[in-house]
Amino acid sequence: MESVNADDFTKEELFSRLLQLEQRVEELEQENKRKDKKIDQLQEQLDQKDERIEELETRLRKYENPHTPPSKRRSGTDESPTSQDDEDENVRTDGGTPGRKDGHDPEWRVTADPDKEIEVSRDCCPECGEHFDESVGVSPRLVEEVPDPQPPEVTQYNRHCYQCDSCGTETVATHPDCPDEGQFGVNVISQAHATERAARAGRCEYEQIRRQIQQAEIVHVDETGIKREGEQAWIWTFRTRKHTLYAVRESRGSDVPAEVLGEDFAGTVICDGWTAYPAFSSNLQRCWAHLLREAEDVASDHEEAEPVHRYLKQMFVGLQSWLETDPSPRERAQMHRSCQNGLRSLVERSVTDEAVATLLGKIEGGIDHWLTFVGEPAVSPTNNAAENALREPVVLRKIIGTLRNDRGMFVHETILSLLATWRQQGRNPYEELRRVVSNNEMISRAHAVPAVETSG
Repeated sequence: MESVNADDFTKEELFSRLLQLEQRVEELEQENKRKDKKIDQLQEQLDQKDERIEELETRLRKYENPHTPPSKRRSGTDESPTSQDDEDENVRTDGGTPGRKDGHDPEWRVTADPDKEIEVSRDCCPECGEHFDESVGVSPRLVEEVPDPQPPEVTQYNRHCYQCDSCGTETVATHPDCPDEGQFGVNVISQAHATERAARAGRCEYEQIRRQIQQAEIVHVDETGIKREGEQAWIWTFRTRKHTLYAVRESRGSDVPAEVLGEDFAGTVICDGWTAYPAFSSNLQRCWAHLLREAEDVASDHEEAEPVHRYLKQMFVGLQSWLETDPSPRERAQMHRSCQNGLRSLVERSVTDEAVATLLGKIEGGIDHWLTFVGEPAVSPTNNAAENALREPVVLRKIIGTLRNDRGMFVHETILSLLATWRQQGRNPYEELRRVVSNNEMISRAHAVPAVETSG
């Protein structure tokens, strides 16, 4: 290519070329500005999308996190969990799906026995009018019906008053169907059981349930949030094999189990990893369902956590199978030491991923409480009993939104505790509520508030 020499151009041509170059430079600068502006716009859109993604992930973690019960979690695959070859058949850590599983018998509503039978017959054919001699069969159909509304039965109780000639005591005669106050009878109070009067009538039995739980050797404990006048409060559940007690408090601290169970409680508390529990007692069983879900959740995003999850799951499944052989106390103690050493070795491994290090830290933080069930045959390795007990309060929370005041807290915890305990024991809740209302052991309205003013 022939080189261009400046001497080949006149001054005018050089000047013209310079102007053309300056114009081109200006055009390129304008184009760069437009591109910079476009880049800024795209960057702003990306930032907005990142904020939206973070917001959605935050909302999603409320429903899909290691502490979400399996029934609430959504599976990350289209494949049915029942079709997966899961070596652990007792603990679901795959997300689960609702409905009957393959191979399980269906559950049908129990058919009620009829209170009466009515013969339904016909004399002639509806098509041609031919007379029928007799039926050729019977097609029974059970129909459940609610009786027609009945007018209220109004009774006047003439309660006679007496004065003792010996000591001067004045008394008024009582009747089991006549409450000490108000104009509504036992059936009305029992059928409209979510009332303050019903709660006041049942509070003595509520305290009896609390005393039974205080004497228990094993108690499942859990808590979940609830609103009181729009402010954060907590509904706690304390559950044994035969009793369930709820307590609505403004505190989520160790003062609540200390109040309900007593500061000298000597039994085993089965719980999750909330800090209030080790602050209350050193005799704990940490929930393995929570641990396995959290380990699986971390392993799904961090490859370094996969051997940790695999080790924990194999240990848990192996222990369940081994415990079915009914080992002796000595064998249990040996297995406890062996598994304890295994967990200590697990948490001592060196990892680079922060999420995996956090998981190992949580395991180490409960190192003395993961294997209580190995040495104590009656202790469950999971806190499913308490989590199940909180399902009904959670449903009610979605319906009512918030408790209005202290009296609402009182009614809520009392009625829920009575109904749950009676159902646990196979007793008829309606008949039991009639009984406690008929006993006329109603506490005063001034005491119809939670027993302790909590510190928050």
